[in-house]
Amino acid sequence: MSPESSRGRGLVTVERVAVWGLAALAVAGLVALVVGPGADLRTSAPSVTIDGEFDAETGTVTLTHAGGDRLTETSTHALELVVTDADRNRSTTLTWAEADQLPVESGDTIVLDDPGVDSDDDGNYLDGDVSVGFFLDSADTVAVRWTGRPLGAPGERTTTLGTVRLGNATG
Repeated sequence: MSPESSRGRGLVTVERVAVWGLAALAVAGLVALVVGPGADLRTSAPSVTIDGEFDAETGTVTLTHAGGDRLTETSTHALELVVTDADRNRSTTLTWAEADQLPVESGDTIVLDDPGVDSDDDGNYLDGDVSVGFFLDSADTVAVRWTGRPLGAPGERTTTLGTVRLGNATG
């Protein structure tokens, strides 16, 4: 081995320092993404726009997933409707979809009705997809509640995706 070639092995060149520095920056960037703000993005509840339309004549509320995240069985355990009777300050919880009824995505609807009107005149007062046990009026509210475990989250979460006040229903 020549003396010149053995001297080149121990030297720390500018190129070596630059490569190690770039590698350290790349590792630090990945760690910051996983542990820092990136973790909040991965573990947040879905973002969904809910529109509602109340028809006082038929006693029905049509709720629509109007945009946002697709709710899949991967992270969603249940999608529920919490209907609050403002006159009695009483709530009833109904199921929009459980894990085996997913996905729920933009354009999907559910019709909620009250037992006061037989809107299709078939003798059965339960005309919607789900029915609440009290008469609906414009002061009542319907909240869409999501329960699930976002990808990367440490545990299950429950959050309200949207609330529709029947007197202010959109549509």
